[in-house]
Amino acid sequence: MKTIIMLGVLLGLLLVAVFGLRSFIQRKIIKKSKKLIKSGGISQVEKLYIGGIRQYILIEGKSKDLPICLFLHGGPGAPFPFGVSSRSLFPEITEHYLAVYYDQRGAGKSYSKAIDPKSMNIEQIMNDIHELVDYLREKFHQDQVMLVGMSWGTVLGTELIKRYPEKFYTYVGISQVVNDAESQKLAKSWLAEKAKRTGDQRALHVLNELGEPPYVGKKDEQLDKLISKYKGDLYEDRSTKKPNLFLLVRGAFISPDYTLLDLWKALITGAKFSLLESKDLQMEIAKTNYLETVPTVNIPVYFIQGKHDKTTNYELAKQFFNCIAAPKGKEFITLEQSAHYPNEADFNVILHKLVELAISKDKTHFSTEQS
Repeated sequence: MKTIIMLGVLLGLLLVAVFGLRSFIQRKIIKKSKKLIKSGGISQVEKLYIGGIRQYILIEGKSKDLPICLFLHGGPGAPFPFGVSSRSLFPEITEHYLAVYYDQRGAGKSYSKAIDPKSMNIEQIMNDIHELVDYLREKFHQDQVMLVGMSWGTVLGTELIKRYPEKFYTYVGISQVVNDAESQKLAKSWLAEKAKRTGDQRALHVLNELGEPPYVGKKDEQLDKLISKYKGDLYEDRSTKKPNLFLLVRGAFISPDYTLLDLWKALITGAKFSLLESKDLQMEIAKTNYLETVPTVNIPVYFIQGKHDKTTNYELAKQFFNCIAAPKGKEFITLEQSAHYPNEADFNVILHKLVELAISKDKTHFSTEQS
């Protein structure tokens, strides 16, 4: 009995310490936020009604006159690393952009039990973003917005620049989705070679049972687990350190804008709802194939892709990039030490590229006058 009481006391003290540290960090973030506002910048969370439901954005930048940069997170349902919980985390970005971090429909702070699962489809979520883009253009009197998509966010980003190129001045695709079924097929073939070489009979059995792609639900989970086992999402070798996933999601734990319920939604309920329970959305993503209708894009296009990525296949991304007609320029940046998730060094490559684009951006791609 005494042991149980002692364990309870120790657990209580640990929780007090954890919440005390969280509160301390949050106060520091709020202090930075107030300093930014006092110097003429902006750092605020907004609750908007988009597509008929309540959704949240964080707007942060050292000046309200900076060009808008809208981030579309991955998942679906995983608002990291560039979501509403990003306050003060990326001063490199907010020094040069009016950054808009957005928890999409069904994700993080924007998740609600009231959301109709049938509304979780590419068309609706893309319409949400389009509505948000127009809101931002009007609010800050800018014609165009820079768009940065990560993984699932690149599906939305690619569709948006195809439909509304006049509303964007640059597109950056990180871990670009091209053809999900073909990417799964290539991953399966790669895994089979790895499993044969290592004598992994269990993996070979799972791969045989999967059949032919596209895979959704449990089969998609099984493939993802094998990709992870063989470092096709979190790459490491003798000279390369494995990505620290906590660094990518840390904002959710320390954000003053995230309650504990928001944290739970971001990591559990919202992620489960968006990624696992929304079956129609899963199938839509599985059927994504941009190689069938390669766009001509009249804005600069940048792809940033992990060389070892087997989730959104590196070679497919390169093939798609080579086919895109981009009269105003395009560039493919390889993250040499990463797969789907960038390690710390390659994440800095992404940040540096965004800063470089801000510094070298052609002024003709950005106007402070609303047309």
